[in-house]
Amino acid sequence: MATMFGRWGVAAVSIAMVLVPAGGFAQDAVYTLTDLGTLGGNRSVALGINRAGDVVGSAETADGRSHAFVYLKSALIDLGTFGGDESHAYRISDGGLIVGRATTTHGEFRPFVTSASGEPFDISQLDARLKGMFSTAIDLNSAGYVVGYRQTHGDHMAARRRAFVYRDSQVVDFGTFGAEDGIVAAINGAGQMVGYFGTEPHADYAEHRGFLVDETGLIDLGTLGGRMTTPTDINDSRQVVGYAQVGSGENHAFLYQAGRLTDLGTLPGGTQSYAYAINNLGQAVGASDSSAGAQRAVLFDRGRVRDLNGLIPAVARWRLTEARDINDSGQIVGTGVFNGQVRAFLLTPTGGGKLRRP
Repeated sequence: MATMFGRWGVAAVSIAMVLVPAGGFAQDAVYTLTDLGTLGGNRSVALGINRAGDVVGSAETADGRSHAFVYLKSALIDLGTFGGDESHAYRISDGGLIVGRATTTHGEFRPFVTSASGEPFDISQLDARLKGMFSTAIDLNSAGYVVGYRQTHGDHMAARRRAFVYRDSQVVDFGTFGAEDGIVAAINGAGQMVGYFGTEPHADYAEHRGFLVDETGLIDLGTLGGRMTTPTDINDSRQVVGYAQVGSGENHAFLYQAGRLTDLGTLPGGTQSYAYAINNLGQAVGASDSSAGAQRAVLFDRGRVRDLNGLIPAVARWRLTEARDINDSGQIVGTGVFNGQVRAFLLTPTGGGKLRRP
């Protein structure tokens, strides 16, 4: 039987600002920026957006707890927890289904699937193996397949993870893909999945390899010369993004397509970058450091790394630090700093989401 979250609360505190590019960016896209607000606290993080522009993430409540939210029609809806103090929502489908994790009264994380208007469901009710200290749902597709993983040991240095898929009241254990541990990070509309498996036992920052699972089996994505390849998203054209270590040890954002892993580079003067999501137009978003060393939210588009802070005016008083998702309309969600607070943002392009070359 489904477990109910706590009472939903609404925080209609978003602020929309129409932004005009600063001098030197006259040919770039113009965004409106929406501050998604909080649930009464000082912090919020946006992680997923669907075609309709609905956003999910987590935000601080007035008593300092972190609760999953869905942003609908200029309001934050608090998705509550399974009786504990904490919850996080990661993705929302075009049909409005939401996945994430929430704590119980004993502080254990459980995977959930819900909608803004329906009754949230604790997936661990269907499989006792998900009732350990930690399990989470991480992504879903339009066909209703939910992917996630569970931790099989609580000890910090001995934790192993096993991937699962949930659909139609059934949970399938995908195991560790023959390695020490394994995670599925994303699934596309065709059911193709990406993730990574650990090749070393029981160690933080152990070597791991990225993979793509399709109808032919498991495909190793390769490396950029380092020991870790971490895919984060896949679109319906089988384009995969993520980040991987280069030979010198830094992480660089990558694009995998047609059997090739390509380094997407960094902002000028930067040493590290990350890609977290890709839409069906091939636009990806993430973060990169710069010559100044500060992390910046970026758009990877047509071979270029664009600092999203350069597409909004300085008078906005925002520093966009991380972009986490992008839909096919070019709307981008992520996290920035506004008036000294970490806040979730939504960028909406007024020109259709395509950047024109200067």
